Amino acid sequence: MSGRLDIVDIHTHLWPPEWGLDGARRISSGLPNDILRKIVDPAALLDEFEAAGVSLAVLSTTVESLFGVAGPVDTEVISNVNDWLAGLVKANPGRLAALATVDPFSGEIAGREAERVLGELGLSGLVIDSSRDGKFLGDASVRPTLAVAARFKRPVFVHPVNAPQADILIAGAGKLGNSLGRGLMNGVAFLSVLESGLLDEFPDLDFVFATLGLGAIVQASRGGRYSRQNRAEGRRPNIYFDTMGDDPSIIAILAEFFGPDRVLAGTDWPILPSLSQQSLGRSFKTAGLDAAAQALIAGGNARRLLGRVDR
Repeated sequence: MSGRLDIVDIHTHLWPPEWGLDGARRISSGLPNDILRKIVDPAALLDEFEAAGVSLAVLSTTVESLFGVAGPVDTEVISNVNDWLAGLVKANPGRLAALATVDPFSGEIAGREAERVLGELGLSGLVIDSSRDGKFLGDASVRPTLAVAARFKRPVFVHPVNAPQADILIAGAGKLGNSLGRGLMNGVAFLSVLESGLLDEFPDLDFVFATLGLGAIVQASRGGRYSRQNRAEGRRPNIYFDTMGDDPSIIAILAEFFGPDRVLAGTDWPILPSLSQQSLGRSFKTAGLDAAAQALIAGGNARRLLGRVDR
């Protein structure tokens, strides 16, 4: 089909069956049963994405989804989850890629697992929580993980987590209040990268954030890396935001602020439905993007980050 987009969804989730609806390790996630059934079913993802015309799904399983927002993390479980993700990728070449799970706040322990998953398993990058136990990315404990990712030239997806007072937010505004709190945590993580010296320490490391954290651009735009002058001159750090859907107004904001070479198509599947050729194409046009920008956001940027330039 003429004009067909090469869509790479950078933000999709699968969990091992033990954490699903009937799983022995299930923790309270607040997700409805239909989502819990899909999130442990690779076939559901593959079928939905094939029907929608998505070329590649980039999987992740977050620390929060396995262990909640605070407390101890079982390193053996994390290793097993990464082995499971690697197996899914191996069984579905060209259709699935995966970001390995690590808890960067565990310091050298996380660094060793990052070394294993990127070096031995060959996974495409890392997914880390925005915060855990009151720490954000600027904390010294995170450095070993980031150093490994930088050495392997693999991206780090910084995923939202529930805010400490999520119950208050839910009481005030329902699930949208909870989503806003998750955006706050992701936005603070974004600002912590800008304010902590990480961009100077790891100048070639690529960070990806979810659009839930987009509100932090108000603070970021007041000077520094995202000053008006730097943005006007096209000087932006290696920080990417995913679209979390295909709303044309959101896409237009992302492309204008970060530049079309710093925006990635993504959904948060199965929380949100898959992107589609028709809907994403219409949204790109409504957002005023030319063909080159559309190709970058749909999949070109993600393939460059993941090192998967072959289709």
